[in-house]
Amino acid sequence: MKKEYRQSPKKLLVILSTITLLITASSTMAQDGYDPMSYSSLSQVFSSQQYLGSANSAILPSVAMENGYASFIDNPAAMSLIKGSYVNVGYMSNRSEFNQSFRGNELLLDSKVDYINNIGVVYKLPTRVGSLVLGGGIHTNSIYNRSLGSSAFNNQSTITDIFKGESSDYRSIAFETYAIDYADEAQTQLESIFRIGFDDGFPGTYQQSELTQDGRSREFTFFMGTEFKKNLHIGFSLGINEAFHNMSRNILEEDLDNVYDGDFIKQDENGENGTDIYSIQLSDELRSDVLGFEARIGAVYQLGQYLNLGASWSLPSIMKITEEYNSTITTSFDNSLGPFFDSFEGEFTYAITRPSKYSLGMAVNQLKGFDLSIGVDFISYNKTDIDLTYDQSLDFDEVAFLRDQEAVIEQSISQRYQSVMNTRIGAQYRFKNGAELRAGTSILPSKSVQIDETRTLYSGGIGIPLSRDFFLDITTQYIQWNDRSILYEYQDMDSTKPIQESISESNQLINVLIGIKIKI
Repeated sequence: MKKEYRQSPKKLLVILSTITLLITASSTMAQDGYDPMSYSSLSQVFSSQQYLGSANSAILPSVAMENGYASFIDNPAAMSLIKGSYVNVGYMSNRSEFNQSFRGNELLLDSKVDYINNIGVVYKLPTRVGSLVLGGGIHTNSIYNRSLGSSAFNNQSTITDIFKGESSDYRSIAFETYAIDYADEAQTQLESIFRIGFDDGFPGTYQQSELTQDGRSREFTFFMGTEFKKNLHIGFSLGINEAFHNMSRNILEEDLDNVYDGDFIKQDENGENGTDIYSIQLSDELRSDVLGFEARIGAVYQLGQYLNLGASWSLPSIMKITEEYNSTITTSFDNSLGPFFDSFEGEFTYAITRPSKYSLGMAVNQLKGFDLSIGVDFISYNKTDIDLTYDQSLDFDEVAFLRDQEAVIEQSISQRYQSVMNTRIGAQYRFKNGAELRAGTSILPSKSVQIDETRTLYSGGIGIPLSRDFFLDITTQYIQWNDRSILYEYQDMDSTKPIQESISESNQLINVLIGIKIKI
């Protein structure tokens, strides 16, 4: 009969559940890869600023020139340069392909999303001199689609290795479901059920995993741009960020070769036969709802008929994240016992402060039908801050505990991420009939210090005047990058060194953006 396991009481049980679940890899300073389940990685998901924009601004940087409705994202002052009022509607089709390798096995996953990308209005007010432009709307500024998977025989580690740690919140439910058990007669040491009885090595299991992320961030924005002085344009934008992010992790381990055929679970008090374990499945579900505030200011100076210089500042923004999470362990056996399952759930609220973005740009306008635009952005991802006590009623001990966790996470962020300079360049040619041909490229250096996840973006598109007041833009973006993601992290049996099971990735993404502009 299985003896009772008692977990030491924890005053902050609910808080500890989510902290322990998501902070495990964050506390490892030598982490080598992207851990979807850590706060340090999630902070970068919510603070990253993607270059989606509208169909034409997705190609040409808008730090020093106006390129359609979403130009205010680069620089709200650029909106002062528009020639007339219009309504804009944008559509995006996203296709992603993830080529992954785990323990010599290759796996190809893909995802697709289609949605309305932006709806907005830009209005140029009548003025005697200069210009005054107001506008607003809604646009998508980030998408969170990601798929990870693996299928391989693993004789180095098992997901149950992360259950037995004293700080693991999986520990209690793993014990109740026989995923871990006492390895000694004195019942002082908990061990993976797959490792008990194998002193000469771990026989291994067939391991399958799937991790998916999906979500979207959108912004409700008001902006204004004006010619403050002759040739000097200034502007600002204010917005509310709203986002959701869903993450699901499932790991299944099976004894397909019936290696574990002993009495791993001993006879009970009624003398019923023990049994051997066949499979263990871990399921994690995490839902994050995000609410934040966005502010930008900028300026554009026209040096002459053809040359503009621009600069803008996206201010640091606080984003409130409310999480709901659930974790379940299910075990099955080779006889009629079970299956056994247990779970824990909870919710947690915290905040991150997204770092500033500084942008500089130069544009050459209408030089024999050609436009050229260059923009550089400076972002210090290692300056992302986290506040685990945000909008909560906590006592002194709870605050002290969470402040300690904040320090661990922020240290991880500062060591795992770095400042980057994104470089973007785009050009377009205007034909006499009003049609436009565009092309551009961007280099987005790796945010990570440990791995090179530099992204190279190529884009091309056309603009077609369908009538005097109706204009169609079509853009295609291609992005390629390499990455490495941590499936889980466990403690080595023979040392204190943490070990990570990682999936190597070679990813590519294609965006198709369609914009419709109607003059008003």
